[in-house]
Amino acid sequence: MGPKPDLTQAVCLRLCSYYKPGRDEELACQGYLVLERLAQQGILIDNKNTDHLRDRAGEEPLVQALCMACPFHEQDCDFMENSALPPCGGFLLLMQLLGKKKISIDDVK
Repeated sequence: MGPKPDLTQAVCLRLCSYYKPGRDEELACQGYLVLERLAQQGILIDNKNTDHLRDRAGEEPLVQALCMACPFHEQDCDFMENSALPPCGGFLLLMQLLGKKKISIDDVK
């Protein structure tokens, strides 16, 4: 099952600099998959206030919980190769949810 259009719109199109519409729509990063699971559990995925999403000090726990399980981690993740580059949209939105205490790091695992 591929990405859902509404979540793709909210996460991928709006927040992810790596997402290319129409290009292998069946692929989804781990951030997207976690957000999809959280949405199914009834957690509101709000991306309306996303001006300051990146919290470099709080990134490492999310990298450990999310990125290590991501299918793009080994070969296709620019962020893992160079942390100066932006992370994926799923990572950014999860960082926001963690910062607002809407989820815990255990929800990501």
